[in-house]
Amino acid sequence: MRKLKGIFFDVGSTLVMGPNLSPNKEIAAMINLQGMDTDTIGKIIMVKELKGPSDVIKFIAGLNIDNGGVLESGIARLWERQENDAVEITGATQTVMSLKRMGYKLGIISDIWVPYYNSVKKACPEIIAAIDSATLSFKEGLKKPDTLLYKRALQSLDLAPDEAVMVGDSYISDIEPAMKLGMTTVWVLSRPERELDSIINVIYGKSQRPDYIIGSISNLIELNIWR
Repeated sequence: MRKLKGIFFDVGSTLVMGPNLSPNKEIAAMINLQGMDTDTIGKIIMVKELKGPSDVIKFIAGLNIDNGGVLESGIARLWERQENDAVEITGATQTVMSLKRMGYKLGIISDIWVPYYNSVKKACPEIIAAIDSATLSFKEGLKKPDTLLYKRALQSLDLAPDEAVMVGDSYISDIEPAMKLGMTTVWVLSRPERELDSIINVIYGKSQRPDYIIGSISNLIELNIWR
């Protein structure tokens, strides 16, 4: 393995916390699609650089859903709320800035839509100012766990996979694709109740164990991999 030069962070549940219900599920509920695969909604809102609620409505209109006229107001309220929903996880800024001072290149890789990213910028201004690269689903037009998203992130900082660390809370979305490319991985179990299947698979050897497992972003700096 080469000397580590860069660190990529997931955003949601790694650097910030937000609502328990994803915007995909909230929108599906608005249009009475609770039984629908919410990934369909995600492919609309997470991979397009939407300018506002009207853009969301325009793209969802393509699903030919009769929503009884409630969609417009519901989307507008959701957008406004999501622009203020992110809350920094304790220790996130301190951890990121410590690694910045050590000289590491820093980036984020996130499945995120426009209003929530606006909220992240408000919640963590120092982190956003410190990062050297932001590989975001709504800008790149694709979502995790597509390894192309990770390849683009690595390219943006001119890093080989074995020169980079991926830090994230989701095994399937953050850890597994990074391992496939040969990146060092740190699994942040900030919400272990949402990762039970992956935890069980790792324990029983059905899935590859990450290089490191921590309980919170504030534990990251304690690992023995930093110079």
